[in-house]
Amino acid sequence: MRKFLAALVLALAGPSIAGEIPPSELSIAGVASGATETSVISQLGEPSERFDTGEGIELRYPGLVVTVGWFEQSAPGVQRRVLALHGTGPHACTPLGLCPGMPTSEVQRLYGQVAPVKRSYGTFLEYQPNGLACWLQVSAPGPIVSSVAVACQP
Repeated sequence: MRKFLAALVLALAGPSIAGEIPPSELSIAGVASGATETSVISQLGEPSERFDTGEGIELRYPGLVVTVGWFEQSAPGVQRRVLALHGTGPHACTPLGLCPGMPTSEVQRLYGQVAPVKRSYGTFLEYQPNGLACWLQVSAPGPIVSSVAVACQP
């Protein structure tokens, strides 16, 4: 009975513990979730394209899309901030060095083993800092990472 309970506790606790990451990992290509639009442009330069999604502005760079907007209603003097990041290029890496194009085994080595999460738009490995409404989302439908993203719930 004791072995069964120990196995049950490990099985239930394992994925949530392994899926936790430090908040500093909510960054791609050096751009952090919550950064100002001005700081993004200062760091990456002018985007190759800007696209208004109706919910924010996508700043499109080769291999990286940075979505900026307001956390609350827009107000005079309040800057737009990074709401989401989506990287598909080889330089769209996390602070620990996970980049699109790497083997899926690197995700598990760097961040730990988690159960894949199926969403309407794909299957992902997701890692979330404790207490935050943002998470790192890794698309690895096969043996290679196709994208890394930072997503947040409002």
